Amino acid sequence: MGESTKQKELADFLKTRRMRLSPQEAGLDTGSTRRRTPGLRREEVAVLSGVSLAWYTYLEQGRQIRVSDQVLESLARTLKLDKDERNYLFLLAGQGVPADVEFNADNNENISPAVQLILDGLNQYPAYVIDRCLNIVAWNQLANDVFGSFEKLTDLERNIVWRMFTREDYRTLFVDWEYMAKGLLAQFRGFYGRYTEDPWYQELVEKLMKVSNEFRQWWEQHEVNSIPDGKKEINHPKLGLLKMDYTSLLLAENPNMVLTVFTPQPNSNTKEKLNYLKQDR
Repeated sequence: MGESTKQKELADFLKTRRMRLSPQEAGLDTGSTRRRTPGLRREEVAVLSGVSLAWYTYLEQGRQIRVSDQVLESLARTLKLDKDERNYLFLLAGQGVPADVEFNADNNENISPAVQLILDGLNQYPAYVIDRCLNIVAWNQLANDVFGSFEKLTDLERNIVWRMFTREDYRTLFVDWEYMAKGLLAQFRGFYGRYTEDPWYQELVEKLMKVSNEFRQWWEQHEVNSIPDGKKEINHPKLGLLKMDYTSLLLAENPNMVLTVFTPQPNSNTKEKLNYLKQDR
């Protein structure tokens, strides 16, 4: 993503954050004044952030202007951005991630033999490693059994965003597909902001825009989230309903790599079903 695309991304992001915030949430008293559009007006964001209307308008128009850390912090407070959104704002403005969440952008995406041994040793739980492009680059056999035969797929087909939005079987594999897809898209948006100079991200977005109506619609909402932990309910074609928690861990040897482990939820029969899947190979 070049500078012009990056500036447009920043402009669109600011506009969506402004439009979602009501005057009351921002601490403004509008009385009985009728408003033609939802959210805050540009002039209100400018006043609350201590910047000129012209300057803020330039930002939303995607013009190339210099932005200081202090102004970005002020905008983040005014727009009530959460931690992930604040980091994304700094990245798009060319200031780098704030010091409390520094990110290593090393391009070395190879996993070590030790990591593969760990994956294989987690033979009771599905587990895989994703890289900074959200490609599945390593996995254990149980993950292969639950989510699909990764070794038979191309690099694009192993990208978890591409899989989520293009595979028809994934719409039935996940009990709440829309919730899972939106969460994954918000995670991908955070990576997209970190690597704005890498054309790979823009190319994937363009491909998904062409093939997925949901991706095209939700991408415009600019939701951002970090690497999540949470729950997945899966309709496995052989085992039926699997209820699992998942935990994502950054690998110390390469913080661009994320190890995700799926564990059976307590008081469910998922553990027994996974054991059956292992025995049935």
